[in-house]
Amino acid sequence: MNYYLHDYWTHESDPRTRHYWLTRGGPLPVLTFMSLWLLFVTKIGPKLMANRKPFSLRWLMFAYNILMAATNAYFFVMCFKLIDFGRLVTDFQFPSREDTSPQTLRYIDVGMVYGYTKYIDLLDTVFLVLRKKESHLTFLHLYHHFMVPIFGWLGAKVAPTCPSIAIFALHNTPVHTMMYSYYALSALGPTVHRFLWWKRYITVAQIIQFVLFLSYAIISAFLNTGYPSVLYWFVWIQIPLFLYMFVNFYRKSYVKSNGIKKVL
Repeated sequence: MNYYLHDYWTHESDPRTRHYWLTRGGPLPVLTFMSLWLLFVTKIGPKLMANRKPFSLRWLMFAYNILMAATNAYFFVMCFKLIDFGRLVTDFQFPSREDTSPQTLRYIDVGMVYGYTKYIDLLDTVFLVLRKKESHLTFLHLYHHFMVPIFGWLGAKVAPTCPSIAIFALHNTPVHTMMYSYYALSALGPTVHRFLWWKRYITVAQIIQFVLFLSYAIISAFLNTGYPSVLYWFVWIQIPLFLYMFVNFYRKSYVKSNGIKKVL
């Protein structure tokens, strides 16, 4: 057990990220943190709120969502730089871990900060608990929020300069910019709800990103050289699963047997 929780990761890890607190040692710290988060949002938080009125949090949520939308827009731009404005999209050779140039180390720093933002994402679930919106805590929501920080940890641990990681973020950041913009506007109340007719297209964008990245992963599987097997195992399991869950969510939320549901 110690081999899988520590020794394996010491051997497989990128030496350039071992000094960051997030990627020291094995996955036990991140798994522990995520388990505590899951325990709070599913058990402790709802129990604490059981006999309390829900918090409003309107302006806090507005500020939070504006900040997260801007953050994801910034990282979208940075992802273009990380893949050399598209030149590295077709580079399937695993990058050298010996590259310690100032530019590469700066890109690693940027990637690590992006990984930290995945923990800030967890606050939106805490807000749901404080607002007593337990019906929003679906399996898809909880599973997605639980796994994304783990995927971020894995990427930072074994492949911080891998173009495919940046390409995934390139797909992911505009979707989150769109999503957080929607949440920021919806926090303003019913007066703006008539302008939020595009809600379902957030899910469409999420589905498209997984289709694109899965297609890229399939191509990469035949052309790559030197990629860690653990990275591919994770991708091959998680991406199809996410795709299935988001398609299923869209079908249940917006599609009827006789057409499209009317949405906000």
